[in-house]
Amino acid sequence: MRRLIGWSVLFAVLAGLTVLPWLMLDDAPAIEPPAEFRRNDLVWIKSLFQKHDPRRQTPDVIQTIQLDEAELNRLLNYAVELRRVSGIAAELTPGLATLTATLAVPPLCPSGCNPFGRYLNITAELAEAPGGIQIQSLQLGSLPVPGALADGMARLVHRGLRRDDTYAALADAFSQVNFEENHATLDYRWRPELLIRLERKSADLLIAPEDQARLLAYAEQLEVLLKPYPHGSTVPLAQVIPPLFAHTDHGDTAAENRAALTALAAYLSGISLPRLLEGGSQSIHRAPPVLLSLHGRRDFAEHFVLSAALTVTGGSRLASAIGLIKEEEDASGGSGFSFTDLAANRAGVRLGERATGEAAAQTRQRLAAARHDADLLPDFRDLPEFMPQAEFEHRFGPIGSARYQTIIDRIDARIDAHPLAQ
Repeated sequence: MRRLIGWSVLFAVLAGLTVLPWLMLDDAPAIEPPAEFRRNDLVWIKSLFQKHDPRRQTPDVIQTIQLDEAELNRLLNYAVELRRVSGIAAELTPGLATLTATLAVPPLCPSGCNPFGRYLNITAELAEAPGGIQIQSLQLGSLPVPGALADGMARLVHRGLRRDDTYAALADAFSQVNFEENHATLDYRWRPELLIRLERKSADLLIAPEDQARLLAYAEQLEVLLKPYPHGSTVPLAQVIPPLFAHTDHGDTAAENRAALTALAAYLSGISLPRLLEGGSQSIHRAPPVLLSLHGRRDFAEHFVLSAALTVTGGSRLASAIGLIKEEEDASGGSGFSFTDLAANRAGVRLGERATGEAAAQTRQRLAAARHDADLLPDFRDLPEFMPQAEFEHRFGPIGSARYQTIIDRIDARIDAHPLAQ
């Protein structure tokens, strides 16, 4: 009898493991991937972050963020762009938010097949609740999960996560969520120390331990390279990149290149990686003691390196769009639109793609062998720059016009002919 019960339990488990994937996975996505991110999407998101920048908020005062349904989905699409979720969307009604997400399932065979389905479609109904929200219903593909079970599991996870001080402080900062027809309102109470906690926790969660070790190694190497130079001096990038990329490669060349470019970008951005990853300081920011230049220009070095680092961490489309937005902002009220800066951005994007792609080893060798600025970046100083909005539009028309595209094609041709892009 015991043997019969044992075999019955085993059969039930195997049957469940076979049937559940059929119920949970679908052949078609419930949410299609979002359209390509446009410049105005990023401009809107940047303005939203600036408006609610925690550093500008009065401590311990209730603040409110209100988003309509279109804005919320716009923000979710930004998350899709960063995290590579296939698709995600929200629908808002009084007291309820319906969140639908699609995740692509890895194939089970080399040809890309998956007999159970290619997508996991998740639909959750989130209802208002005192002090937060609760899961009212959850569906995984065709498999419904009782709301009480899903919410109970979520609360257990929440209680477990509250053992982490950063998570608990963040959860306590949010006081109320309200869903109305086509818009949502979030009330929160900001505390300045939370920003430092979030920066460090994000690094812990998003950067694997082995990658943290790589970043710290390159940050230390960079500090050693720059230590002989006087404080406040300017050093050509071509004197720094070769020894940095000649640093020992521990086997994963793409990961080594990603770490080197990220460490260099962090330095240029005034971020101390040891303070970020190891803690022990109230601030992770510090002014670079030695400045870096490219073709005699500090802005070229910053555009080139930051675009490369953003490409290896956030995607080349995002890096290109952010670079273009920066130039449009400069044309509107800053230093003016500069094709030179845009060219350095595009060259940095190309470097990031090759440094972490199939040409990773070759790219590393060429960076280690660079001797002059021209070995890193073509000379774009003959291109038009520092143009106010009116002058730019008079000479080149709107972004994407034939005259504008002619300059872009000239830039890309120079990048294509450069040894780093061969």
